[in-house]
Amino acid sequence: LKQGLLLGVCPARAMPIMRSHVSPLKSWPLTLRRASAAVALVFVCRISWLALRSLLPGCGTVAFVGSRPLQTEGRTASPIVRHYQSIVSREASVLVDTGEWAYLDVRRPEEQKAVGIPAMPEYGPGLATVTSHVMTAQGMQFDPEPWLAQVSKLFPDKEQKIIVGCAGGVRSKPAAQVLEDAGYTNVKELDDGFNGWRMSGLPVAAP
Repeated sequence: LKQGLLLGVCPARAMPIMRSHVSPLKSWPLTLRRASAAVALVFVCRISWLALRSLLPGCGTVAFVGSRPLQTEGRTASPIVRHYQSIVSREASVLVDTGEWAYLDVRRPEEQKAVGIPAMPEYGPGLATVTSHVMTAQGMQFDPEPWLAQVSKLFPDKEQKIIVGCAGGVRSKPAAQVLEDAGYTNVKELDDGFNGWRMSGLPVAAP
């Protein structure tokens, strides 16, 4: 400043120009800034979930074997151990042809009349129909006890080999679980249902 006065220079001009600091983020495009914020939010949510999961019992990683979840990471597993196996139509057809496996169709009769049923060989236990899910005022409902009572009359031997099938592999899973819980030891479930059976080009018959 003193030198500036001696040289006749304006003090304001002699002082160094102070540039305003601009955040590098503000120079980024708006789309890039939003993407960065989204990534940061996902990271924070992930860390929070991991921390919460470590504090809550029974929240271990779930591994799926077919349609049956098993608890891992050393935590206590569900007391229900599922043994029924999900198979596809071509596998079911091979089993049916052995004459040892019965086919339990849980669809409604009107469904069978509309599209047919899997054709069974003339030998063996063949096909039986016991509808599992029925339409009510609250929608489709499955009442296991009366359903199991009907199945038990058809298949009193709990070692009977049974393939449970529906239209698309949705209703057959809870039905297969009911059979297993009741003590049936040879239960398989048709994962792709009758739709998969027909699309695979397997024989179809009228009900």
